[in-house]
Amino acid sequence: MTRMARSSLLRRYSIFGICAVAMLGISAFLIPSAAAYPIQPNFNHFLYTNHDDFLYDDNAQPGTEGAALAQQAYDDRAYPHKFIDATQVNNAYNANQALATHPVPVDSPDRRGRSWQFAGPSDPEAVSQATYTGHPTTVSGRVTAIVVANDCNATVCRIWLGAAGGGIWRTDNALAAKPTWKSVNNGIRSNAIGSLALDPNDQSGRTIYAGTGEENGSSDSEAGVGLYKSTDFGEHWQLVPGSFPAAKDRSIGSVAIDPTNANHIYIGTDVARHGSSASNGGRYSPPGAPVIGLYESKDGGLTFSLVFSKESDVVNPNSPNGSDFFRGGVSKIQFSSTGLPAGVAPQVYFSVFDYGVYRSANGSFEQIFASAGGGTVANSLSARTEFSLAPMGQKLRIYVGDTGASPADFYRVDNANVPAATLTNGTSNPGWIKLSNPVPGTPGFASYDYCSGQCSYDMPVASPPGRPDDVWIGGQFQYGEITPTGAPSNGRAVQRSTNAGASFTDMTNDNTQSPPLGMHPDQHAIAFDPNNPDIAFLGSDGGLVRTSGQFADASSECASRGLTGANLIDCQMWLKAIPTRIFSLNNGLGTIQFQSLTINPQDPKHDVIGGTQDNGTFNTTSDPMTWTQNVGGDGGQSVIDAGNPNIRMHTYYGPQGDVNFKKNDPSGWDWWGDPLITSNEAASFYVPLIGDPKISQTMFVGMEHVWRTQDSGGPQAYLDKHCNEYTGDFTVTCGDWVPIGNNLVNSTYGTDKSGSYVVAITRAPSDNQTMWTATRRGRLFISLNANDAASAVAFTRLDTSAQPTRFISGIAVDPKDKYHAYVTYSGYNAYTPTTTGHVFDVHYNPTTKTATWKDISYDLGDQPITGVAYDSVTGDLYVATDFGVGRLKSGHNHWRPAANGLPIVAVYSLTISDSGRVLYAATHGRGAWRLDL
Repeated sequence: MTRMARSSLLRRYSIFGICAVAMLGISAFLIPSAAAYPIQPNFNHFLYTNHDDFLYDDNAQPGTEGAALAQQAYDDRAYPHKFIDATQVNNAYNANQALATHPVPVDSPDRRGRSWQFAGPSDPEAVSQATYTGHPTTVSGRVTAIVVANDCNATVCRIWLGAAGGGIWRTDNALAAKPTWKSVNNGIRSNAIGSLALDPNDQSGRTIYAGTGEENGSSDSEAGVGLYKSTDFGEHWQLVPGSFPAAKDRSIGSVAIDPTNANHIYIGTDVARHGSSASNGGRYSPPGAPVIGLYESKDGGLTFSLVFSKESDVVNPNSPNGSDFFRGGVSKIQFSSTGLPAGVAPQVYFSVFDYGVYRSANGSFEQIFASAGGGTVANSLSARTEFSLAPMGQKLRIYVGDTGASPADFYRVDNANVPAATLTNGTSNPGWIKLSNPVPGTPGFASYDYCSGQCSYDMPVASPPGRPDDVWIGGQFQYGEITPTGAPSNGRAVQRSTNAGASFTDMTNDNTQSPPLGMHPDQHAIAFDPNNPDIAFLGSDGGLVRTSGQFADASSECASRGLTGANLIDCQMWLKAIPTRIFSLNNGLGTIQFQSLTINPQDPKHDVIGGTQDNGTFNTTSDPMTWTQNVGGDGGQSVIDAGNPNIRMHTYYGPQGDVNFKKNDPSGWDWWGDPLITSNEAASFYVPLIGDPKISQTMFVGMEHVWRTQDSGGPQAYLDKHCNEYTGDFTVTCGDWVPIGNNLVNSTYGTDKSGSYVVAITRAPSDNQTMWTATRRGRLFISLNANDAASAVAFTRLDTSAQPTRFISGIAVDPKDKYHAYVTYSGYNAYTPTTTGHVFDVHYNPTTKTATWKDISYDLGDQPITGVAYDSVTGDLYVATDFGVGRLKSGHNHWRPAANGLPIVAVYSLTISDSGRVLYAATHGRGAWRLDL
């Protein structure tokens, strides 16, 4: 286990004692002074924050409900309207696809035989310093769903997984140490997957259903486009037609097929969003989106009818986040015939966010477990219920994990086939056994608060078929138990019980490797080998792992950890049966969710670094590229110094980051975020960070001001001594950032398009001074003295009322003309009908201090643009979209695909090297792609 210094604690723990993941979107990222939090925190006030959805309310205090999670990207695309509807999404998809029908010029990359090439990573390794155990491992992107074929055996074991942004993948040898993976997303118009289910009526195992859209409560959980079906093991997919009107603008959190009738299908829909992006977030559910709830089809999916729903949150358009959280979403559905008379149709059981568990009965539905959330607006962002059916002969056992405003509890009922009134009275659950309790040293303590502060994000419960006494639960790490010393557990990301939930053992680390291989801190999905239920497949933010099926008693370690009293009792219980071996199955899965990519200008085809969702920042070391995660946490933006490529920077979430003076040395990262955090300025979840293209060791960060350092965040000796992530003493202020010029979002530059923060910064490469920058609400600025004394730096505002009041997603400055730039906007023209446009050619006149704007969107279609790159050698322009990359040839007015070969995937940013003649695309779910120009 690696030592966590103060900066590590700040990036890994929220300061608010509530469920951060479930909370949604404000417009500012604010963290109290770092000095207020010592190296060894009070873990009652610290909750892990691990992915791109945590921003804080201006007035939030630790332990209050004022702390809120920001998911701004959706808002950025929809602004100033509060929604993006499915019609807009389909129009954008069709607009992008239509580009492929345009004639391809003779001199295009495709005609020259060039196409997009996958640059990786397909086998990304996290170094020892980036893991909690010190054991290096391979990782991949977030896994949301797993299904295992019923005929899985040692020779052929077919499984499918659904990735949050990477589509569906299949392997036929899942029990191998390194399975062979294949992407099987052909025909699906979304790479966001929320659920998978095999048709139990098809004994061949060929028929599988996939629900698009991710139901987990994070800023980049993308809404889907309905339910899809494959009858050839996932090789090809077709839309189940009736699902689109039921699930558009929503996610399908679960799908279940009646085991006695293949035409009888249920889907559960949940709150989700379209239009996430790299630089910041936000979410609003569109008016007119279908009601969330349980939908039923009796005709094989030709039509679906809403058969059950509970009151959900109403969108408040005056709120910065819409204030409609998860209440009423259906997260899991299972059929059961246990205990029913022969010939009686099976019952359907399902769980509902904030309400509990329900089942079908006599043509209607009845509640059998009442959530602690109580179905209230107050608990809507934190309440979730998950369950698993565990038949015992003619009795139906059910396990339930539940949370409301209080920590999660765990329950069991051993005979659910009784009248509903004996199980719940609507406010409590008299028929249930409460298995958890908050008393350390007791068996029930293991399942108390088992998903910690992120239950609405990760809370799986699973009992393997045929093993009613076995149940597995997962969630986020119990960080207070593993750091800084005296660890009573291995983190308890996943726990296993063999005594019907009375007590649990910790599955997080294995026993035969030294140091042990550990699981990722955030778990979402659990599935089992049907022929050996001790073998579990577990999906998380870090991809997929498998347990060996054997367990070992490691409780003797507890005494050496210096534990006494209740901690010693707990440790001995948790470690008495842990996996002998955990296998990482991520080799070959190209599902990393990149935020951005940075290239070494001296070696653009070999030396690349980039930040990812909850898998840290990666670097490459060779060609073909080998990728290594050399620092953990969330990965945002990055820098390779123009004058000394051994100096590198990266950010976590918010205005937090490190500098490394030793290139990619994983032990060389020095924290520099103190001045930015203590400024209390609003900031994006992923702050813009750039290095000066001319002046070595000068870097810029965007918040309400543009901030600058001129020595890479501080003197190397000083930072190495005091601020190193692993060895620093943190007795000083770490970082020497200073704001330059005026606040760019307040009334200094007018009252229109005000508020928010800086979202884009670009230095003109042709001189040492010119900078272009933009704010979230559509202000565009130029500075002609960005490297003067901080107080002397001046900005001139260039936008007018004729330009959209929408999020500016990218600025590409002409390397040959510092007064010339291309500016891209997110959002939709439909929401700003009097100020339309997605791509603009902008020229600044330094004499008049005004700019001329030309809309060059042409036939691009009404789709959000997420990034831009300009090739000054050819004059061609490239833009990133939710569906790929477009190209506008110099002197032309028709947009076309940049090249063939790129899958339909959200591209979050573009990076170009004119000298290296290469363009990189950072995709959010399919890794990095490269186009040789």
